[in-house]
Amino acid sequence: MTRAFAQVDPHIFNRLTFAHADGACLITEVPERSEAPWQARLPFFYGYAIVAIVFLQSFVNAAPLWSTGVLSVPMHDDLGWSRSSIFAAITVRTLGMAVGGLLLGRYLDVAGGARIMALVGGVFASVGLCLVAAVQEPWQFMLIFGVLGGLLGAGPSSLLQGAVVPKWFIRRRGRAVATATMGTGLAAFIMPVTMDLISDSLGWRSAWVALGVTTAVLSLVPALFLKTQPEDIGLRPDGDSLAPPVTAQTPALAPRPGEVSFTAGEAWRTRTLWLLIAAVVFGSFSPTAYPVNLVQAYVDMGFSTSTAAAAFSGYGLVSFLGRYFWGYLADRLHIRQTLLVIASYSGVTVALILVLPGDVALLAGGIAGLGLGGWVGLNQVVWADYFGRAHLGAISGITRPFITLSSAIGPLAIAALADATGSYSVSMLVMAATWFFCAFFLWIVRPAKKPARLVDAAQS
Repeated sequence: MTRAFAQVDPHIFNRLTFAHADGACLITEVPERSEAPWQARLPFFYGYAIVAIVFLQSFVNAAPLWSTGVLSVPMHDDLGWSRSSIFAAITVRTLGMAVGGLLLGRYLDVAGGARIMALVGGVFASVGLCLVAAVQEPWQFMLIFGVLGGLLGAGPSSLLQGAVVPKWFIRRRGRAVATATMGTGLAAFIMPVTMDLISDSLGWRSAWVALGVTTAVLSLVPALFLKTQPEDIGLRPDGDSLAPPVTAQTPALAPRPGEVSFTAGEAWRTRTLWLLIAAVVFGSFSPTAYPVNLVQAYVDMGFSTSTAAAAFSGYGLVSFLGRYFWGYLADRLHIRQTLLVIASYSGVTVALILVLPGDVALLAGGIAGLGLGGWVGLNQVVWADYFGRAHLGAISGITRPFITLSSAIGPLAIAALADATGSYSVSMLVMAATWFFCAFFLWIVRPAKKPARLVDAAQS
């Protein structure tokens, strides 16, 4: 069997020497540091810039969902729409994101794919949000906010945090992904109060336009600087060392020593993937459903819309700040153990709003937000930790429809239950139950066996 070793000049970074079994040597030139892409010559690892860009993407993806929770109140009063008809558009938007992820996920495994997807998503998302200001009928809101905004807007860019950031980090993956997804928590903290103020001053239609403009500013320019993986610019995960840039002749992500990467087809045939899908499906039911219904739940309890929006911001603040704690924990424990703790905590806390007395109930959102924010920040890490980085975009793409279906059903199901029963009591108990099912599947999942091709290669 052919052996190979590499020698790299630590000062020049420009020559790789490969020794073959027949004694021949192959010298491969790698660009000197002065010739490397500008991202590779920065005084810091460019992966941190990727985290910052995806942070902004996660903010603009989440902002419309959390804003709908507040704007649904004046829209209901002005247009006479039911809560179910408004939240049905969130379901359609989320389903559109699933379809977009399924069709486009594999493009996140090639150089340039992340940048193109983020740009396309940003354009359609911002235009769609501005057009919502003109709706008069529920079907128009569903078509613009749901189909256009989900399939062509949020769909392409929603994959970035789960399929791009894990490619850039291995040792610090938990904190990196958690930090990148903190944008959703920041959106939950900022947007409810902001949208309530704009709606009160200028009307809910102006609030949607402001949201569209904000999305364009925060998504399009940063997207120009996205890179799919560190190898595209001659770097390694965690900034470990320089590597040859990916070219048309070497498009695949080169695994680090000891790193096992499954193809999408190999992962699909494992019991591990299906158990993880089951866990994440149950865990994805309430992280959107709970916060988008939170304002309505507080209003039904007798609080004003402004008070409810402030309580929602408390949810967002805790969700935002708590993610780094969970990311820190995930870098020290296995991701399965961390998610198991989050699921158990969330199962206990999502129903606290039913038992806390009086104004103390306003704290329930923040208490639950610690667990829900941790889940949003880390559940996508499982695919990289269990199946490797090389085909992460494709694997995320094929798992996305299952997970997004649960996330899409959640807001509508919770709102419909509240409409049918006259309160959110049953809805909160249903969400608590889904977390305990999630914890059960996490408890029984085990690592997948190595793909047959890797076992055969090791034996040859």
